[in-house]
Amino acid sequence: MAIGADSGQASQAERAEGRDSAPEPTLYMEASTTETETKTKIKTKTDRKTRMLSKPTFRHRRTPICLLTLYIPTLIVPWVLIVVTSRSTTFLNQTGNAYVSSAAAVLAARLLSSINGVLAVPIISTLLAHAAVVYAMRRRHDQKLTVQQLFALADKGWTDIPLLFKARSNGKSSRFLWLAAILILLGVILQPLMSVLVSFETITVPSALDIPLGHGSSSASIIGYDPEPTDMPFLQPDTVLRDVLGRLTTFSDLEPQPNLWPSNAILKSLKSQPLMGQAFLAYSPGGFDAHNDGFFVSAVNSNTNTGVLREHALRLNSSIQCEQIARSSFPSPCPGDEPFRTQVTRPGLELSVCAPGNASQFPFTVSRNRQDIVEELFIDLHVSSDIKRDSLANNFTVHCTASTSRGYFELPNEQNKYAAGPLLDAWPSPQYISNSTNDYRGVAADYARPSVEDPETSALSGGYLPSSHSAGHPFYPADIEHSSTPGPLMVSAEVLFGNYSFVQFLADNITEMTPLQTYASVCEHGSIPFSQTGFFVATVGDYVPLRQCYDAAGNVRSAVNGSYLDPEDLDRYLTIILASHVGIFNSTDLAEYAFRISTFVANRAVLINTVSAVQPFGARPIYSSPGTVFQRPIINIASLVVITVLIALQLLGLGLLTRLIYSVPTWASVFDALRVAQIGKVLPIQLPSVGHTQPEQEEQLADIDGLIGIDGGHISEKENHGVVEDDRVAEEDTQTRNAILDSEWIIDRNQAHLALGGTGLITGEIAKQLAKAAKSLEPTPIVITSSLGQPRSKTNNHSSEGDRLLKYA
Repeated sequence: MAIGADSGQASQAERAEGRDSAPEPTLYMEASTTETETKTKIKTKTDRKTRMLSKPTFRHRRTPICLLTLYIPTLIVPWVLIVVTSRSTTFLNQTGNAYVSSAAAVLAARLLSSINGVLAVPIISTLLAHAAVVYAMRRRHDQKLTVQQLFALADKGWTDIPLLFKARSNGKSSRFLWLAAILILLGVILQPLMSVLVSFETITVPSALDIPLGHGSSSASIIGYDPEPTDMPFLQPDTVLRDVLGRLTTFSDLEPQPNLWPSNAILKSLKSQPLMGQAFLAYSPGGFDAHNDGFFVSAVNSNTNTGVLREHALRLNSSIQCEQIARSSFPSPCPGDEPFRTQVTRPGLELSVCAPGNASQFPFTVSRNRQDIVEELFIDLHVSSDIKRDSLANNFTVHCTASTSRGYFELPNEQNKYAAGPLLDAWPSPQYISNSTNDYRGVAADYARPSVEDPETSALSGGYLPSSHSAGHPFYPADIEHSSTPGPLMVSAEVLFGNYSFVQFLADNITEMTPLQTYASVCEHGSIPFSQTGFFVATVGDYVPLRQCYDAAGNVRSAVNGSYLDPEDLDRYLTIILASHVGIFNSTDLAEYAFRISTFVANRAVLINTVSAVQPFGARPIYSSPGTVFQRPIINIASLVVITVLIALQLLGLGLLTRLIYSVPTWASVFDALRVAQIGKVLPIQLPSVGHTQPEQEEQLADIDGLIGIDGGHISEKENHGVVEDDRVAEEDTQTRNAILDSEWIIDRNQAHLALGGTGLITGEIAKQLAKAAKSLEPTPIVITSSLGQPRSKTNNHSSEGDRLLKYA
């Protein structure tokens, strides 16, 4: 019991001692944690190694396809965007919506082109490096590649200019090297060449801020107004006639006319002095008089342009043709529903004028389509011999025809290079007006888009324009309730020969004034038409009415101051002045020039007075906007072909390169430093040590086979196939068959080696079998050996020298 007791006491003591000697719990936990972390790290490394070993040696790499996915869009998309934008005109759409997309396309093209310029060489070079591995694998029996050529590919010689210059002389040249250099060159020169061949033109285009209405425009402004066809029939004729009469008496053909628009052909001939085309002297006989369409008139000034906007304006142009006819051809009576006719008879003078038609009807409809009218005027003058002698006015009968066209033309703008458009035969379709122009009607029409025939908006005028009826009706009887302004030749006839004209003034009002008052009114106050027209003064000279008027006025003044003035002499002076005035129309050239001036003034008066009568509510506003700057690419056909061919060649090269890369799984991604070291270690020659160069040894590399094939060692019997072959058979077809049999037999025997100079072919099917065989082992290394001499290793020992050369590339 004592022993037992002692033993129990000893056990308790030992347990107590054990408790005393046990580490503190905290220390135990720390030790436990450290051990756990160590185990975790070991497991992680093991898992990583397992994952690495689980990857097959021969496999397709994902890097090339990823690089192509990144690179090809930067190659194709910019060029497509540039070509499409250079050929497209959508950015000129007058809705302003296409500018953003066009500008974004150009910006994206420039950005992607810059990215392509940066990525071209590194990406293509990387793809070539991947392809070089495939190129160095024995895939066919007729392949040839030396170790020296292999090292040139491993050095990426396609980017080494000195190496390329010496490649043929030092044995480093190969077909792949030169094709790779060409592909690199295509990538290098593309973007610089594109920057040279593709130019950018700075133009202004409409954006949303330039559209006049509905877009909160801050840049469009009103620069003028255009009359509406529905308002023009309501214009009072006396308003036009008074305007024309006043302007003809002061008209100078040396001053520019703001509303006269020379034709583009005349402007081109007057390139150095365009303002000459606005002076009427340019259209005098001997000038541009042969061009009856040499000018037209518009309510919008001829120096107007609408910037980036596209708008139309109404225009009128009249051409005049005059001819001498027999007096018997003068119409009597004057035909027409309400023709203009007048007859003046004085001692020694008979004047008859006839303008067939309707003098109180507007000759055009409310349509915006082109309309053409023809007017006629007959003038017959018969004078006595003494009046003929003093006034040089011969007897004549002249017939003049005025052909007038009314329609719309496009105002100068950015798109038509600031040249006025031609006369339109038909008003554009509503869709074209909405998408391609900026035409809007006035506020009275709620800024609607103009159509071929629009509803009338001038009903508030009470049937007259201007709404306040002119007092007196100087040109028409007071009992006429309403009449419209006739055509320009009819207006000219009424102004030159009708009521309140110079002719009627001389014929009717002479008895109501004293002689001095008559000559002062006629001569000194400038009421003679064309008296300020320089061409008449220079051509007719002393026989123009103004000169005759001055001479007669001097005689009257002298007689009144002290000498006797015979009333017959006074009447004769007036007849001479009248004959001199009408005698201008005896010459067809002068008659055409006079009526060219009067019809121009008449057409202008109709347009301007209609605008003035309804502005700003009824008249159509004309807008202008400076636009937004846009860089438009410019490419000619030759540049288009050159760059497209270069891109196509580069795509073809990349396609062939990709086909080569993925034609067979590879044992390595690229020839990096480790792969080159592995190859160098199995060379049958001794390389020089670091810091020493032995050219003769480098030259020996040109005699060593640099292709990497499959080799299983010195195997002479193919047991799995039941075939016995001699590896030294000389015939080429036998060697090829044996090489394939070697590869399959090696795989079956699990003795697959990659050998520098190995004769076994590496095809896609064989590479798959190699990968499958490698997965079935724990693990099965594939080593690089040399088939050119004694193999470095033929075992599967992980510690062997061959295993250290390459394990699962």
